[in-house]
Amino acid sequence: MATTIPDHYVTQFDTGWKHLVQQRRSILKECVLHDTVRGKEKTYNQIGKSSMRLITTRNGATVPSNTALAKRWLRPKAYDEVTHFDEWDDTMLGETVLPTSAVSKSHTMAYFRTCDQTIIDAALGTAYIGEAGTTAVDLTSANQVVNNFSGSNEGLTVAKIIEAKSILGKFEVYDDQDDSDSNLIAIVSQQQLDDLLAITQITSADYNGVKALVQGAVDTFMGFKFKRSQLLPLVVATDVRSCIFYAKSGIQLGDGRMSSKWAVRDDLNETLQLRTKAWIGATRLEEEKVVEVFCDESP
Repeated sequence: MATTIPDHYVTQFDTGWKHLVQQRRSILKECVLHDTVRGKEKTYNQIGKSSMRLITTRNGATVPSNTALAKRWLRPKAYDEVTHFDEWDDTMLGETVLPTSAVSKSHTMAYFRTCDQTIIDAALGTAYIGEAGTTAVDLTSANQVVNNFSGSNEGLTVAKIIEAKSILGKFEVYDDQDDSDSNLIAIVSQQQLDDLLAITQITSADYNGVKALVQGAVDTFMGFKFKRSQLLPLVVATDVRSCIFYAKSGIQLGDGRMSSKWAVRDDLNETLQLRTKAWIGATRLEEEKVVEVFCDESP
């Protein structure tokens, strides 16, 4: 037996490409209103609540109503992702295929995450109103459930969900056909689902409902359709996460759609380029339709 045979053992290499764990699809696009914006901005005309006047005289003067009108602005932004392959990459990779297909899928997944992040930022961020769209409007304490809602810092609890739904109800969100219970959405991170399950297992008759929610058997609890997203903002210094409970009609997404193009760059020694671009924006249409729920994620 040749004792040097092991010196010639070979290492086999994978010839394909696999994506590492990541959010691969949009979680939130189906949970907002959609529109296509073909300009630098778009306005949405809104009409407020009016009231009838009691008539106290015969043949009195006609008094016109002063119905409130408003205008909300949506301003999309341009995004892109670019990947280059050198002209010799295909040769230098040997039997390993050039990852063109994998990179194309990666660009698409990045687009989906950008859409979700844009929706979250619009729900919690500054919206703009007025004739010129320069008046800033933010969520106030009336649209927020504090971190220490029950007296001490805590994660997501049934009490906080009840309070979020109560805030929407007090704003009469449910009286619109578009704002029925079937269109109420809750965006939370995995930690909130874990906290909710732990609390209800010990203290609440809602345990079975929460268990089914966490396990994915159902996606609705207490009237809200739950969506899990790790893109929700987290203040690292305090370990407080902002979760969003809202009506679907309260957030407008302007999506110019994603497009991708392969090109050979003669100006870069025939570099093969994939460029994916998108025109994306969103706005909160009404503050009354969005509730920010603060949840503690401290270890």
